[in-house]
Amino acid sequence: MNNVPVVMINAVDTQTQTGAPIFTGQVFSASFTVRCGDATAAGTVKIQGSNEPCSTRGSQNPNTYVPANASFNDIPNATSAVVAGVGPAIIIGQCPFQYLRAVFTYSSGGSSTIQVLGTLASS
Repeated sequence: MNNVPVVMINAVDTQTQTGAPIFTGQVFSASFTVRCGDATAAGTVKIQGSNEPCSTRGSQNPNTYVPANASFNDIPNATSAVVAGVGPAIIIGQCPFQYLRAVFTYSSGGSSTIQVLGTLASS
């Protein structure tokens, strides 16, 4: 088993942010934590999945393919409220998606950065 660390979002926490999609290949589970650079950021972090095949728009390389925004859907129970710069962990016990991305929806506060950090478990 391999555990691969990934940075899903590393950006300012004063506006809504959407991380770049990550090809998950042989990933069977994943966990995510939220780290804020200040104690005032508030909003929601959610993990979204897509199964859009890379051949949909003529690509043959799933590692460099970027699925269309419309192909991403919220993963059930993969949402975390960020309050006072802290958000609980998000665990995805079974990962049936080809691509994952994180979305931070800003609601108030913030004066620094937000990071969504993940660990992908694969065979």
